[in-house]
Amino acid sequence: MDSRNTKGSWDREMSIAQIFGQMFSGSLVAGALVGVPVVFIVALMWLGEFLPAESKLADDPTPDSFVSSKD
Repeated sequence: MDSRNTKGSWDREMSIAQIFGQMFSGSLVAGALVGVPVVFIVALMWLGEFLPAESKLADDPTPDSFVSSKD
């Protein structure tokens, strides 16, 4: 391999392949960063469907854990 930085040492196809590879791996990382929380939330919603109705309508067991607002 030519270690000098000349016009003849540059390979256009290799540069395009490396750019595409970086874009593809970046899209996989972005998809994982967005997809994992979405799947987690959907899984919690799905599990919530199996709870009995009494637990869905129950009072908050920790009412002081949130700032209460006056309506």
